[in-house]
Amino acid sequence: MGQADSKVTQSRTVIPPKHSSGQRILNSNVNKEESSKEAVQVEGTYLGAYRVLNLLGAGSEGEAYLVEDADGKNWALKVIKLPLPKKYVESMFHEIQIQAELGEGHNNIIAAEELILTSHYLGLVIEWAPGGTLTDLVTTKHDECQGVGLLMPEDEVRYLFKQIVNAVDYMHKNQVAHRDIKLDNTLLSPPYPPYQHNPPYIKLCDFGFAREWGANAHFSTVIGTPDYMAPQVLQADGAKIQYDGAKADVWAMGVLLCVMLIGKFPFEGDTVSMVSIPDPMKQVWLQQSKRKWNENALLKDQIPYMSAEAFHLLDRMFDLDETSRIDINGIKSHPWFKAKMRPHLEEAIAKMEEEQRENERRVAEGAFSNQMRDEAVKNLIRMASSPEIRELAAEPIKPNIKFEIISRIRLRTMMAAYPKFDRKSMHAMLSRHKDRLHAS
Repeated sequence: MGQADSKVTQSRTVIPPKHSSGQRILNSNVNKEESSKEAVQVEGTYLGAYRVLNLLGAGSEGEAYLVEDADGKNWALKVIKLPLPKKYVESMFHEIQIQAELGEGHNNIIAAEELILTSHYLGLVIEWAPGGTLTDLVTTKHDECQGVGLLMPEDEVRYLFKQIVNAVDYMHKNQVAHRDIKLDNTLLSPPYPPYQHNPPYIKLCDFGFAREWGANAHFSTVIGTPDYMAPQVLQADGAKIQYDGAKADVWAMGVLLCVMLIGKFPFEGDTVSMVSIPDPMKQVWLQQSKRKWNENALLKDQIPYMSAEAFHLLDRMFDLDETSRIDINGIKSHPWFKAKMRPHLEEAIAKMEEEQRENERRVAEGAFSNQMRDEAVKNLIRMASSPEIRELAAEPIKPNIKFEIISRIRLRTMMAAYPKFDRKSMHAMLSRHKDRLHAS
């Protein structure tokens, strides 16, 4: 096992686990100790015009809340307690930049609306997906079938999987590897099931581990969630051992497909000795090395329920050799992927594809590429780590406070003018904020 810069988190919550390999290697965008110590409940308060309704989730990177804007529209708001440590400025910028550009360019990627700065929080307002995660869907389906047979008809799985593949294909065409594709990072909007007049869109989210690549898609950081990690990722070791980020995403999508079909993780430890291994990455790596995915004793009763075409596609996606592992184009041309679905599913996909063509036309015209916006985003994030913000953030938070927005940047629409963040303008901005606080 490589000892590269490991970044993992806990997030395996679907089907009751036999072991703890749901740890996700952490790429903390905030100081972990500061976050747990200083995180403050903001439910019932306001961040600018956004009324905070309830907590959606919390972790070392901050909290996510369901919020409502002045027009009554719901959004998700990811907040990070300030001040932001300077060492996280660059990674935070890349995450927001990737989400802003890719989310607006593809139907199946969560879109970012705006970035806001208050005295105590940096907030990213993003599209809200009310249908929950694929984790929720798979767990419900597993309970309904009591773990026997397919979780849902293969054409329903295909309908969902096509959208995931299309989103990842778009990322790869833009030379971005997600590196943490999993059930928890795949949302549904609107809720399932896919009725003819209310088809659910898959929404890929959480780009904290996503990275752009240059000449090739090779990376060396051990990153992601062990159950979804390809062998090459688990063994990465700095400059000595690298892996293809695009092929690692393919492996992770294979895990998604397997779980959506039969409700089982393909490389879950199948013996007591495997389960007792404390290192979750080693558990998965040993299982991968020990036998093929379809030889896992925990899967043997379920595999016969899947079609031969589905089995073949999974076998190609779980090729241990990443150079011969199927790529995105191979997946899209595979017989299982191309097989017909029921009419309402075919119609829903056709509608999405038509909308996507329009999206790509607008992107090709440069509608969402804005160097001035990117520079403003980076400077606002730098401001979040400034001594001035540190001073403001040190002030006690009063109950039922309304957090005034110091600065904001629209991410989906181009602004006529972007805020300046030189020292003079920053002092003026903060001075106005303090005057408003004193006046209130």
